[in-house]
Amino acid sequence: MTELTEFQKKALQFDKHIALTANAGSGKTFVLAKRYVQIALDANLSLSKLIAITFTDKAAGELYARISREINERLALAESRTEKA
Repeated sequence: MTELTEFQKKALQFDKHIALTANAGSGKTFVLAKRYVQIALDANLSLSKLIAITFTDKAAGELYARISREINERLALAESRTEKA
């Protein structure tokens, strides 16, 4: 797992809405995917009740892929924990 910077950790706090801007390669999509999944889990919301807005189809596709990857990673981790118990 990648270590988060202080700015990334702050962006993961979802007590308010955010607009995220940063340089290319700074981890915006990484943080948004984690934030999206964490909100769904902590607030017990259906993913169909959440929205993330991007400016390009390419960015939307990348975000979708990262969210899918994040969900799969969390499912695998939960599964491995269950098997160990």
